[in-house]
Amino acid sequence: MSFKEIVYKSVTVYFILVTCITAGIAVIGSLLDPDMRFGYDAFFSPFLFAALGIIPNLLMYSKNELTNKQIILRKIIQLLVIEAEVVTVAVLSPMIPTERHEIIIGLAVCVFVIFLLVNFITILSSYFSAKQLTKELERFRRNVG
Repeated sequence: MSFKEIVYKSVTVYFILVTCITAGIAVIGSLLDPDMRFGYDAFFSPFLFAALGIIPNLLMYSKNELTNKQIILRKIIQLLVIEAEVVTVAVLSPMIPTERHEIIIGLAVCVFVIFLLVNFITILSSYFSAKQLTKELERFRRNVG
């Protein structure tokens, strides 16, 4: 995958992350701290967390094609880096009551679920794009031949 493709994929993943993080914050907040209210500045947190979430995408950059084993290893490292980033930001943030352990556990689980969702959505998108390209190639081959 070229660096240009990584950047394009990162932009796409960024917007998927913003959506998933917003939903995740709503779910975790409703379950663990339903009485908490935020100001308008809280609307910026999904954008920040999404930006942190795409930084580890650079781990996937390689000039050579990766083997399945290398992809899986890099995805695991990517998940661990994202978990560390989110937990660190949460602990440093005065808005998130991280003294409650269930908040940290909820965040970690939410990050894992979002990681799986984003990867599922991008794989599904790639599948449909490849399927469409195959149809177009077959149609082109029939018209030429």
